[in-house]
Amino acid sequence: MIAQINIDYALCRDPLNCRKCLSVCPSVVFVCGPTKVWKGRESDSREYKIFGRYYDKCSGCGDCVKVCPANAVQLIFVPREQLARKFREERAAQLKER
Repeated sequence: MIAQINIDYALCRDPLNCRKCLSVCPSVVFVCGPTKVWKGRESDSREYKIFGRYYDKCSGCGDCVKVCPANAVQLIFVPREQLARKFREERAAQLKER
């Protein structure tokens, strides 16, 4: 079983100032980055989001869920094969869009 991290972006409104899930995670699973990179200008702070990037490192401790003031982070435990299939499908859809 592996932890699947879901973040509700409607609730996580200011990730650059909050960053509590980033600071509490012992496995450094989360990253904060812009959703789009613009040439010739800085990214607006509203364009940044928290991403669960390194799922395979997640120990499932749930500290990120406990510390989130907006209750935007959820952990769901799924079989590794199911999560790998989901990511393959998402990646194939992204490649078709290009």
